[in-house]
Amino acid sequence: MTKRVEFRNRYIDGWYEMDLDKLLSATAPDFIFDDPAEPHPVTRSMLQGYMKRWQARTRNINQWKLSNEVREDKDGILTDWEWWEVVGTGLCGSAVILTDDTGVKLERITYFTRLRDG
Repeated sequence: MTKRVEFRNRYIDGWYEMDLDKLLSATAPDFIFDDPAEPHPVTRSMLQGYMKRWQARTRNINQWKLSNEVREDKDGILTDWEWWEVVGTGLCGSAVILTDDTGVKLERITYFTRLRDG
């Protein structure tokens, strides 16, 4: 298993477990988390505050469901695409995660909502 796969696996476990230390140990020094609900991209040093806001947004429900996962390891970059859902919240979307042998470099998420009439 390559270092980038190990970092990626530790990173997703960190989110499943809401374990800040595990997340930080999986991220590269120049890590960026880009969430359109945030006014600015989240850096490593901002991750703890972001996790608190995320838990408030998800009502502390941390049961994740990932589907339609696609992984490509090319030219030293592991790229993951997936559909994510926080079970029971209606919160869902897509994510792309870029990881190299220094750790997770970028996660960029999007949200999906179905507009309803009336």
